[in-house]
Amino acid sequence: MHPYLKLLRPEHYLKNCFVGAPLFFAGHELGKGIWPTLGGFVAFCCMASAVYIFNDYHDIAEDRLHPEKKKRPLASGSIKVQSAWCLGGLLYLFALALGYYIHPGVAMVLGIYALLNIAYTLQLKNWPYIDITIIALGFVLRLVAGSYASQTNLSPWILGETFLLALFLALAKRRTEVLLYERGMVTRKNIDRYGLKTVDFGLIVLSIVLLSGYIWYCFTTEVMVRYASEWVFVSAVFVAIGLLRYLQLALMQHTLKSPNSILLDDRFIQGAILGWIIFLGGLLYG
Repeated sequence: MHPYLKLLRPEHYLKNCFVGAPLFFAGHELGKGIWPTLGGFVAFCCMASAVYIFNDYHDIAEDRLHPEKKKRPLASGSIKVQSAWCLGGLLYLFALALGYYIHPGVAMVLGIYALLNIAYTLQLKNWPYIDITIIALGFVLRLVAGSYASQTNLSPWILGETFLLALFLALAKRRTEVLLYERGMVTRKNIDRYGLKTVDFGLIVLSIVLLSGYIWYCFTTEVMVRYASEWVFVSAVFVAIGLLRYLQLALMQHTLKSPNSILLDDRFIQGAILGWIIFLGGLLYG
């Protein structure tokens, strides 16, 4: 991968698909909001890359001592610090300008996202459980930005379920890092303050709350009216098997893959996500 492309970390852009979730759940209003939503996705990708550049600059000394992170463009010296700062600044300004052009609310959310991540890089990432909460809030902000971009209303249920899902995935990533720590590989400063049993218990509790909340959501009158069907609850099957598959990989097979890698590699989980999208899409647009 080219050093500048590697610096932007495009493999993480998948997370920004959450910007499109409000438009998807809006039903037949899909057509009129698709271009602003795509613009919001691009703006979030640019802001995320600007944040990653700031993070790499802040951690450059530590990264040079890390067996893997020393290969990052700034740590390895393949890109000069001044060039990275210029690129990051341009991406930051472009993201805010594009966000404001789409809707002032999008620019506001992007600004909050940037400030939250700067605080995360400077201090909050060193606080256990606060760090994963900040990550989860980032996904909620993506939803809010998508809501402003597509001019659609967000259900409190969607916000809550997204927060819980993001918290689950962030905690799952910490579990991988705890396993690596037990094998002598230190991937972050605060990982010694995460206990494996506590993390496992947290994953199980979050999966139960997440699935219970989703089933409850499916049986609300508002949702059945929106989908014009009493069979919305069937979509919970895809949520359940996706969560169970992830717990199987994490708790039984002790996978060392990050959640991002699992989502990109595991065909079972991909099938569950695709089935969920097709089923709800069929109800909404069929």
